[in-house]
Amino acid sequence: MGTVSRTENGDSDVCRRCSLQGPTCCRIAAGQEEFCFPVSPAEKERIQELVPYTGGFVLSPNSKAFIGHVGRLFPGEEAFVRELFPEGKEHFRLAVDSMGACRFLGPLGCEIPREVRPYYCRLFPFWVVGGDVTFFDSPTCLARREGRTLIRILDSLGTGRASVRDLYGRLRLVWGLPPRKGAGRVKKSF
Repeated sequence: MGTVSRTENGDSDVCRRCSLQGPTCCRIAAGQEEFCFPVSPAEKERIQELVPYTGGFVLSPNSKAFIGHVGRLFPGEEAFVRELFPEGKEHFRLAVDSMGACRFLGPLGCEIPREVRPYYCRLFPFWVVGGDVTFFDSPTCLARREGRTLIRILDSLGTGRASVRDLYGRLRLVWGLPPRKGAGRVKKSF
């Protein structure tokens, strides 16, 4: 893993450049808000302690489409996803402006320091499937477009498989899932 230059908030240069280009992981198309990944109460509280910004979060309904989307990210754990996000209830997500940009996206990238951001944001464009690190085939991700392979994308973002697995485990824990699929459930009360 090579040395990667970082911005003040801990972003790699490729993330900074991407944030200035247009559609990114920090922007969504109008009408797609329900597919924003949820922010856990612990993540929301952590952000609000360090970045006291009103309007950065919204309550979104647990629609069938949302539940299905999250369920596809956790294959074999769909029942837990339905339990965690019961239809008719709500969850928090990051707020977006009228153009679909995250409210925390500033002119130089994310205004939330990297170590405080939601785990999903820190993980993107990576995910873990069956214990293997992979990446989303997102055409909006500059690191993915420039790197093309897992090794080169990891390198351009200054991370490695172990760090991705650690963040993924932390994301699972904050939602009450065990750090690895099949390791036994963790009781969570919100």
